[in-house]
Amino acid sequence: MTFVSERYNVALRWAIRRRMITVGVCLLLVAFANYLAFSGVIGSEFLPHLDEGALWVRGTLAPSTGPDEGIRVANQARIVLCSFPEVPQCTSQVGRPDDGTDNTGFFNTEYFVDLKPKEQCGLSSTKIKKN
Repeated sequence: MTFVSERYNVALRWAIRRRMITVGVCLLLVAFANYLAFSGVIGSEFLPHLDEGALWVRGTLAPSTGPDEGIRVANQARIVLCSFPEVPQCTSQVGRPDDGTDNTGFFNTEYFVDLKPKEQCGLSSTKIKKN
């Protein structure tokens, strides 16, 4: 511990005597970190661009919701989702999945919302901001 304390004291005295260099290096490091964080240089290579042309929507109702109410809400939600011109079809499921991987009740509603291709929606690739 004595070795570490001595090295720390030497480094601290050096940093205090050369304040301008210390502050300048710190400002450069902060500027470089901001560049990396906000320029988009890093981060995108770890995740692929996902553009599958569909949405998976999940709605959660009150836990006391029964099957009839869950079906009624799911039907209304499908009508709303299909009212968008970009949505040709929408399917829904009330309750837990068939494979039993989720133990939710009738308060869980899930929707597969199919989307038209961008070309059919009048959206060109120049109008769509890619992240």
